[in-house]
Amino acid sequence: MMRRSIGVFCLLILPFIFSACEKVIDVKLDGSAIQIVIEGEVTANAGPYQVSVSETKDFSGDNNFVGRNDAVVEIKDVTTGVNETLTNKSAGVYATSALQGVAGHTYQLTVKLSGKVYVAASTIPLKAVKVDKLYAKRFELDNDKIFMVPVFTDPVGKGNYYRIRQWVNGVLVKGSFVRNDEAMDGRTFDNDLYYETDKKFGNPLINNGDLMRVELQCIDKGTYDYYRTLNATIGQETDNPANPLSNISGGALGVFNACQSTNITAIAKF
Repeated sequence: MMRRSIGVFCLLILPFIFSACEKVIDVKLDGSAIQIVIEGEVTANAGPYQVSVSETKDFSGDNNFVGRNDAVVEIKDVTTGVNETLTNKSAGVYATSALQGVAGHTYQLTVKLSGKVYVAASTIPLKAVKVDKLYAKRFELDNDKIFMVPVFTDPVGKGNYYRIRQWVNGVLVKGSFVRNDEAMDGRTFDNDLYYETDKKFGNPLINNGDLMRVELQCIDKGTYDYYRTLNATIGQETDNPANPLSNISGGALGVFNACQSTNITAIAKF
């Protein structure tokens, strides 16, 4: 009999570029430090897949990153040797046309920009984990706040890493939740997805009858470490916080995520 536990995820409060690849860097940089930000994702679901390439502004500027359309972006299936050069679709956004993500395969992202080369690798986990149930729950400390609760079971055998995103009526809640199975191996979890509902964050509230959607990603350790350390970075009360542990070499910020992805929807009833 599998044990049942309650788990609460830590929310990463972040702005987003688009639904597949987030602008997840929100760190304090030196006034003269302009850095490249790369965000990419490949899943075991049908493509196309997207990669965003942008650069930070001077510290005195706003927090909107500038898309770079002059990069050469390639994704290679290291397992098969198949390589594809992505097409620039919009400001800083590049997309595949034929590449197909496969469970267990390793993918290498290469970005060539302004004489520099940035490289990252990520492996799609073999197993996809589905959310068994999704329901709405009132926050114990404030009955006016409603949150989603996805229920899923971790496969037996340690080494599984998860990332969760959520939508309300098609509107993405800013941020994502990460989890490992170090203390939950083989268990079924009810995960309360608490997030900031203050108006300044711009997140949607959940009302009775709303359409809820949750995406559960199975990610590799490199991607997990990025989001884990990003969460720690956001919590640092310092003018010079450390950057998250990126899996991209060459000095760029960001992450390349090859993952399993499953979705579930439900109507909020309470």
